[in-house]
Amino acid sequence: MLARLIFLMLLLLGSYLLLSAWFAAERPEPQALKQLAEKAMQQKLCQTPVLWRIGQMDPAFALTADQAEQAAHNAAAQWNMAVGQELFRYDSMDGFPINFRYDQRQQLLLQQALLERNIQRYDSNIDQRAAILARQSEQLQQRLREFAQQNQQFAADIAVFNQQAANANQANLAALQQQQQRLQQREQQLQQQAKRLNEQQAQLQREQQYLNDTVNDRNALLTDQPPPLAAEVGLMEIINGKRNMTIFAYSTVAALQLTIGHEFGHAMGLGHTDNDAALMHYALNPQQTGPTAEDVAALKQQCGF
Repeated sequence: MLARLIFLMLLLLGSYLLLSAWFAAERPEPQALKQLAEKAMQQKLCQTPVLWRIGQMDPAFALTADQAEQAAHNAAAQWNMAVGQELFRYDSMDGFPINFRYDQRQQLLLQQALLERNIQRYDSNIDQRAAILARQSEQLQQRLREFAQQNQQFAADIAVFNQQAANANQANLAALQQQQQRLQQREQQLQQQAKRLNEQQAQLQREQQYLNDTVNDRNALLTDQPPPLAAEVGLMEIINGKRNMTIFAYSTVAALQLTIGHEFGHAMGLGHTDNDAALMHYALNPQQTGPTAEDVAALKQQCGF
Protein backbone atom coordinates (compact mmCIF):
# COMPACT_ATOMS: atom_id res chain seq x y z
CA MET A 1 0.00 0.00 0.00
CA LEU A 2 2.76 2.43 0.92
CA ALA A 3 4.63 1.62 -2.27
CA ARG A 4 1.49 2.36 -4.31
CA LEU A 5 1.04 5.75 -2.62
CA ILE A 6 4.66 6.66 -3.29
CA PHE A 7 4.22 5.63 -6.94
CA LEU A 8 1.07 7.81 -7.31
CA MET A 9 2.82 10.78 -5.71
CA LEU A 10 5.78 10.43 -8.07
CA LEU A 11 3.39 10.15 -11.02
CA LEU A 12 1.54 13.31 -9.99
CA LEU A 13 4.83 15.19 -9.45
CA GLY A 14 6.09 14.17 -12.89
CA SER A 15 2.84 15.24 -14.53
CA TYR A 16 3.01 18.62 -12.77
CA LEU A 17 6.59 19.19 -13.90
CA LEU A 18 5.73 18.28 -17.50
CA LEU A 19 2.69 20.58 -17.56
CA SER A 20 4.69 23.40 -15.98
CA ALA A 21 7.42 23.08 -18.60
CA TRP A 22 4.81 23.04 -21.41
CA PHE A 23 2.99 26.14 -20.15
CA ALA A 24 6.28 27.98 -19.64
CA ALA A 25 7.27 27.25 -23.23
CA GLU A 26 3.91 28.34 -24.67
CA ARG A 27 3.36 31.46 -22.52
CA PRO A 28 4.63 34.68 -24.14
CA GLU A 29 7.20 36.78 -22.30
CA PRO A 30 5.86 39.85 -20.45
CA GLN A 31 7.69 42.15 -22.90
CA ALA A 32 6.11 40.37 -25.87
CA LEU A 33 2.68 40.69 -24.26
CA LYS A 34 3.27 44.40 -23.75
CA GLN A 35 4.30 44.85 -27.38
CA LEU A 36 1.26 42.94 -28.58
CA ALA A 37 -0.99 45.10 -26.41
CA GLU A 38 0.62 48.30 -27.68
CA LYS A 39 0.29 47.16 -31.29
CA ALA A 40 -3.37 46.27 -30.75
CA MET A 41 -3.99 49.65 -29.13
CA GLN A 42 -2.22 51.48 -31.96
CA GLN A 43 -4.25 49.72 -34.63
CA LYS A 44 -7.42 50.37 -32.66
CA LEU A 45 -6.57 54.09 -32.78
CA CYS A 46 -6.62 53.87 -36.58
CA GLN A 47 -9.95 52.07 -37.00
CA THR A 48 -12.23 55.12 -36.89
CA PRO A 49 -11.70 58.82 -37.75
CA VAL A 50 -10.04 60.72 -34.94
CA LEU A 51 -12.36 63.42 -33.67
CA TRP A 52 -10.83 66.74 -32.63
CA ARG A 53 -11.89 70.15 -31.42
CA ILE A 54 -10.33 73.37 -30.19
CA GLY A 55 -10.05 73.30 -26.41
CA GLN A 56 -8.74 76.01 -24.09
CA MET A 57 -7.18 79.11 -25.66
CA ASP A 58 -4.65 81.02 -23.57
CA PRO A 59 -5.47 84.72 -24.13
CA ALA A 60 -1.75 85.50 -24.11
CA PHE A 61 -1.61 84.10 -27.66
CA ALA A 62 -2.33 86.60 -30.44
CA LEU A 63 -4.62 84.00 -31.98
CA THR A 64 -8.38 83.67 -32.32
CA ALA A 65 -10.27 80.41 -31.95
CA ASP A 66 -11.31 80.67 -35.61
CA GLN A 67 -7.66 80.96 -36.71
CA ALA A 68 -6.67 77.99 -34.55
CA GLU A 69 -9.59 75.94 -35.86
CA GLN A 70 -8.76 76.76 -39.48
CA ALA A 71 -5.13 75.74 -38.98
CA ALA A 72 -6.27 72.43 -37.52
CA HIS A 73 -8.77 71.92 -40.37
CA ASN A 74 -5.97 72.47 -42.88
CA ALA A 75 -3.63 70.08 -41.08
CA ALA A 76 -6.35 67.40 -40.92
CA ALA A 77 -7.18 67.89 -44.61
CA GLN A 78 -3.53 67.41 -45.57
CA TRP A 79 -3.40 64.06 -43.79
CA ASN A 80 -6.79 62.93 -45.14
CA MET A 81 -5.80 63.80 -48.70
CA ALA A 82 -2.34 62.26 -48.42
CA VAL A 83 -3.68 58.92 -47.14
CA GLY A 84 -6.83 58.93 -49.25
CA GLN A 85 -9.26 58.40 -46.39
CA GLU A 86 -10.72 60.33 -43.48
CA LEU A 87 -8.31 60.06 -40.58
CA PHE A 88 -9.35 63.21 -38.72
CA ARG A 89 -12.76 64.81 -38.33
CA TYR A 90 -13.85 67.96 -36.51
CA ASP A 91 -16.37 67.41 -33.70
CA SER A 92 -17.05 70.30 -31.36
CA MET A 93 -18.53 68.00 -28.70
CA ASP A 94 -16.73 64.65 -28.72
CA GLY A 95 -13.41 65.59 -30.32
CA PHE A 96 -10.20 65.41 -28.32
CA PRO A 97 -9.10 68.93 -27.23
CA ILE A 98 -6.36 70.95 -28.87
CA ASN A 99 -5.34 73.31 -26.07
CA PHE A 100 -3.12 76.40 -26.34
CA ARG A 101 -0.92 77.05 -23.32
CA TYR A 102 1.39 80.08 -23.45
CA ASP A 103 4.86 79.69 -21.96
CA GLN A 104 8.46 80.83 -22.47
CA ARG A 105 8.74 78.92 -25.72
CA GLN A 106 6.36 81.36 -27.38
CA GLN A 107 8.51 84.28 -26.25
CA LEU A 108 11.59 82.65 -27.78
CA LEU A 109 9.76 81.85 -31.01
CA LEU A 110 8.56 85.44 -31.35
CA GLN A 111 12.12 86.69 -30.82
CA GLN A 112 13.38 84.26 -33.44
CA ALA A 113 10.63 85.24 -35.87
CA LEU A 114 11.45 88.93 -35.42
CA LEU A 115 15.14 88.21 -35.95
CA GLU A 116 14.40 86.20 -39.09
CA ARG A 117 12.23 89.01 -40.52
CA ASN A 118 14.96 91.56 -39.84
CA ILE A 119 17.59 89.32 -41.38
CA GLN A 120 15.38 88.80 -44.43
CA ARG A 121 14.97 92.57 -44.81
CA TYR A 122 18.72 93.06 -44.56
CA ASP A 123 19.38 90.24 -47.04
CA SER A 124 16.86 91.63 -49.51
CA ASN A 125 18.39 95.10 -49.26
CA ILE A 126 21.93 93.71 -49.51
CA ASP A 127 21.12 91.56 -52.53
CA GLN A 128 19.41 94.44 -54.31
CA ARG A 129 22.22 96.90 -53.62
CA ALA A 130 24.88 94.34 -54.51
CA ALA A 131 23.19 93.67 -57.87
CA ILE A 132 22.94 97.40 -58.63
CA LEU A 133 26.53 97.96 -57.55
CA ALA A 134 27.78 95.11 -59.76
CA ARG A 135 25.87 96.50 -62.74
CA GLN A 136 27.13 100.06 -62.17
CA SER A 137 30.68 98.79 -61.67
CA GLU A 138 30.58 96.95 -64.98
CA GLN A 139 29.23 100.06 -66.70
CA LEU A 140 32.03 102.15 -65.18
CA GLN A 141 34.63 99.63 -66.30
CA GLN A 142 33.25 99.83 -69.81
CA ARG A 143 33.43 103.65 -69.75
CA LEU A 144 37.01 103.48 -68.44
CA ARG A 145 37.98 101.16 -71.29
CA GLU A 146 36.38 103.50 -73.80
CA PHE A 147 38.11 106.48 -72.16
CA ALA A 148 41.48 104.70 -72.39
CA GLN A 149 40.91 104.08 -76.09
CA GLN A 150 40.01 107.74 -76.62
CA ASN A 151 43.16 108.79 -74.75
CA GLN A 152 45.28 106.54 -76.92
CA GLN A 153 43.70 107.94 -80.05
CA PHE A 154 44.18 111.50 -78.78
CA ALA A 155 47.87 110.81 -78.05
CA ALA A 156 48.28 109.41 -81.57
CA ASP A 157 46.55 112.47 -83.07
CA ILE A 158 48.82 114.77 -81.04
CA ALA A 159 51.87 112.93 -82.34
CA VAL A 160 50.67 113.40 -85.94
CA PHE A 161 49.91 117.04 -85.30
CA ASN A 162 53.35 117.65 -83.82
CA GLN A 163 54.96 116.06 -86.86
CA GLN A 164 52.86 118.19 -89.19
CA ALA A 165 53.60 121.32 -87.12
CA ALA A 166 57.33 120.65 -87.42
CA ASN A 167 56.98 120.82 -91.21
CA ALA A 168 54.54 123.72 -91.21
CA ASN A 169 54.63 126.30 -93.97
CA GLN A 170 52.56 129.31 -94.89
CA ALA A 171 50.23 127.23 -97.03
CA ASN A 172 49.08 124.81 -94.26
CA LEU A 173 49.45 127.10 -91.26
CA ALA A 174 45.75 127.99 -91.11
CA ALA A 175 44.71 124.33 -91.29
CA LEU A 176 47.14 123.45 -88.53
CA GLN A 177 45.74 126.19 -86.31
CA GLN A 178 42.18 124.85 -86.77
CA GLN A 179 43.41 121.34 -86.03
CA GLN A 180 45.14 122.59 -82.90
CA GLN A 181 41.92 124.19 -81.69
CA ARG A 182 40.03 120.93 -82.24
CA LEU A 183 42.69 119.03 -80.34
CA GLN A 184 42.46 121.48 -77.46
CA GLN A 185 38.65 121.07 -77.37
CA ARG A 186 39.08 117.29 -77.35
CA GLU A 187 41.58 117.61 -74.52
CA GLN A 188 39.11 119.66 -72.49
CA GLN A 189 36.37 117.11 -73.18
CA LEU A 190 38.65 114.27 -72.11
CA GLN A 191 39.55 116.13 -68.92
CA GLN A 192 35.84 116.66 -68.12
CA GLN A 193 35.13 113.03 -68.90
CA ALA A 194 37.99 111.95 -66.63
CA LYS A 195 36.56 114.11 -63.86
CA ARG A 196 33.13 112.52 -64.22
CA LEU A 197 34.62 109.04 -64.23
CA ASN A 198 36.57 109.83 -61.07
CA GLU A 199 33.38 111.10 -59.41
CA GLN A 200 31.49 107.96 -60.47
CA GLN A 201 34.31 105.80 -59.16
CA ALA A 202 34.28 107.65 -55.84
CA GLN A 203 30.50 107.23 -55.65
CA LEU A 204 30.80 103.50 -56.26
CA GLN A 205 33.41 103.28 -53.52
CA ARG A 206 31.00 105.01 -51.13
CA GLU A 207 28.24 102.62 -52.21
CA GLN A 208 30.55 99.68 -51.60
CA GLN A 209 31.40 100.98 -48.14
CA TYR A 210 27.71 101.45 -47.37
CA LEU A 211 27.07 97.88 -48.52
CA ASN A 212 29.89 96.61 -46.30
CA ASP A 213 28.46 98.53 -43.34
CA THR A 214 25.01 97.05 -44.03
CA VAL A 215 26.47 93.54 -44.07
CA ASN A 216 28.23 94.23 -40.76
CA ASP A 217 24.96 95.52 -39.25
CA ARG A 218 23.19 92.43 -40.50
CA ASN A 219 25.80 90.11 -38.98
CA ALA A 220 25.71 92.06 -35.71
CA LEU A 221 22.08 90.97 -35.29
CA LEU A 222 23.27 87.38 -34.99
CA THR A 223 25.64 88.20 -32.14
CA ASP A 224 24.53 87.19 -28.65
CA GLN A 225 21.25 85.81 -29.97
CA PRO A 226 19.76 82.77 -28.21
CA PRO A 227 20.19 79.50 -30.12
CA PRO A 228 17.22 78.33 -32.21
CA LEU A 229 14.45 76.77 -30.18
CA ALA A 230 14.92 73.02 -30.25
CA ALA A 231 12.29 72.08 -27.67
CA GLU A 232 8.93 70.65 -28.72
CA VAL A 233 6.37 73.39 -29.30
CA GLY A 234 3.55 70.85 -29.25
CA LEU A 235 2.66 67.78 -27.20
CA MET A 236 0.39 64.83 -27.99
CA GLU A 237 -0.64 62.65 -25.05
CA ILE A 238 -2.54 59.35 -25.34
CA ILE A 239 -3.59 57.98 -21.99
CA ASN A 240 -5.88 54.93 -21.87
CA GLY A 241 -6.79 55.55 -25.50
CA LYS A 242 -7.77 59.19 -24.87
CA ARG A 243 -5.90 61.90 -26.74
CA ASN A 244 -4.99 65.39 -25.67
CA MET A 245 -2.94 67.91 -27.67
CA THR A 246 -1.23 71.00 -26.26
CA ILE A 247 0.35 73.77 -28.34
CA PHE A 248 2.92 75.80 -26.43
CA ALA A 249 4.24 78.11 -29.14
CA TYR A 250 4.09 79.00 -32.84
CA SER A 251 5.73 81.64 -35.02
CA THR A 252 3.24 81.92 -37.89
CA VAL A 253 -0.14 80.45 -38.70
CA ALA A 254 1.54 78.32 -41.38
CA ALA A 255 4.00 76.99 -38.78
CA LEU A 256 1.08 76.33 -36.42
CA GLN A 257 -0.59 74.22 -39.11
CA LEU A 258 2.58 72.14 -39.49
CA THR A 259 2.87 71.71 -35.72
CA ILE A 260 -0.74 70.53 -35.43
CA GLY A 261 -0.19 68.20 -38.39
CA HIS A 262 2.90 66.81 -36.67
CA GLU A 263 0.95 66.18 -33.47
CA PHE A 264 -1.87 64.60 -35.50
CA GLY A 265 0.77 62.11 -36.65
CA HIS A 266 1.58 61.35 -33.02
CA ALA A 267 -2.16 60.97 -32.42
CA MET A 268 -2.06 58.04 -34.86
CA GLY A 269 0.90 56.52 -33.02
CA LEU A 270 3.68 57.73 -35.31
CA GLY A 271 7.12 58.52 -33.92
CA HIS A 272 9.82 60.91 -35.14
CA THR A 273 11.94 60.58 -38.26
CA ASP A 274 15.36 61.95 -39.23
CA ASN A 275 14.22 63.16 -42.67
CA ASP A 276 14.13 66.99 -42.58
CA ALA A 277 11.36 67.20 -45.19
CA ALA A 278 9.07 64.74 -43.39
CA LEU A 279 6.25 66.16 -41.30
CA MET A 280 7.25 63.78 -38.51
CA HIS A 281 10.80 65.16 -38.35
CA TYR A 282 11.61 65.88 -34.72
CA ALA A 283 12.04 69.65 -35.29
CA LEU A 284 10.00 72.13 -37.31
CA ASN A 285 12.02 73.44 -40.26
CA PRO A 286 11.59 75.24 -43.61
CA GLN A 287 11.83 71.94 -45.54
CA GLN A 288 8.40 70.85 -44.33
CA THR A 289 5.16 71.53 -46.21
CA GLY A 290 2.95 68.68 -45.07
CA PRO A 291 2.83 64.86 -44.93
CA THR A 292 5.39 63.28 -47.27
CA ALA A 293 5.38 59.84 -48.89
CA GLU A 294 7.60 58.70 -46.02
CA ASP A 295 5.04 59.91 -43.46
CA VAL A 296 2.20 58.18 -45.31
CA ALA A 297 4.16 54.91 -45.62
CA ALA A 298 4.94 54.97 -41.89
CA LEU A 299 1.27 55.57 -41.06
CA LYS A 300 0.09 52.75 -43.31
CA GLN A 301 2.57 50.38 -41.71
CA GLN A 302 1.57 51.58 -38.26
CA CYS A 303 -2.14 51.17 -38.85
CA GLY A 304 -2.06 48.17 -41.18
CA PHE A 305 -3.92 49.98 -43.98
